[in-house]
Amino acid sequence: MSQKVNVDERSLDLQSKIAHLQAENRNLKKKIEDIELVKNNASDRIEQFVEKWYEENKDLVDLGEIEICGRYKVDLIPDEMEKRIYAKMLKIVYAFLARGMI
Repeated sequence: MSQKVNVDERSLDLQSKIAHLQAENRNLKKKIEDIELVKNNASDRIEQFVEKWYEENKDLVDLGEIEICGRYKVDLIPDEMEKRIYAKMLKIVYAFLARGMI
């Protein structure tokens, strides 16, 4: 009789542990989905910020513009490429900070 009680107790204990692990698994999957959503949203926000920031500051931050013969200015890098460079740089910084590297 005591052996049957032990088997029943173990069975209930295992079922309880399985239910706990399943709930924990669901919670972790939800957290992963939330992190991915925030990551994607951050990328979109960075793109929008760079677009607005570049339009406001393009004369001050033109990477590809060089001066030839002291008076001629030539833009070697198209504005779209410059925006992508700035956006990539900010995404790298964001990833660095998000991983707690500081």
